[in-house]
Amino acid sequence: MDEEKKQLAGKAFLNFTILFYTMTKNMYRHENQIRAHSLAFQTLIDLNRLPLDRPSMTMSELAEDLKITKQQLTKLVNDLEEKQLVERLHDKANRRLVNISITAEGKELLERLKNDMLQTTLQSFSDLTDPEIQQLQKTLADAEPLIRKMIGTTGASSGRSLCETEKYPDPSAL
Repeated sequence: MDEEKKQLAGKAFLNFTILFYTMTKNMYRHENQIRAHSLAFQTLIDLNRLPLDRPSMTMSELAEDLKITKQQLTKLVNDLEEKQLVERLHDKANRRLVNISITAEGKELLERLKNDMLQTTLQSFSDLTDPEIQQLQKTLADAEPLIRKMIGTTGASSGRSLCETEKYPDPSAL
């Protein structure tokens, strides 16, 4: 692909991203302990996506994953720990290593938030026709592998999708 086509694709993707971010930020303004568009929400999503054989991350790994400093993460984890949504686990071999894992309460809150978000999403579909919903479903199914490739996430490590939902069903089955 030549540079001009990449530029056009990049601009289209950026415009879509800004539109999508604005829509989701406004759409998912639930009055919960954790706002759906917050760093705390992303922390719970990241911790909940971990494979069952490794249910925690070190503070350093989590800070790197969230693209924040360790100092920022410490404050965030303190707040989440106070709400009993995450817990710190000190490594037995090296007490300086601190692992973070999501608690049962954190998983329950995340599920409630995701359910609230789903209900809001379904309400927003009321203005769409069946063919438009099928088109949206197909577009999302087609876009997911491309977005995963762009962010370098295949989901192979945990076997879970980005938001821990089932894979998109075949739009023709809707």
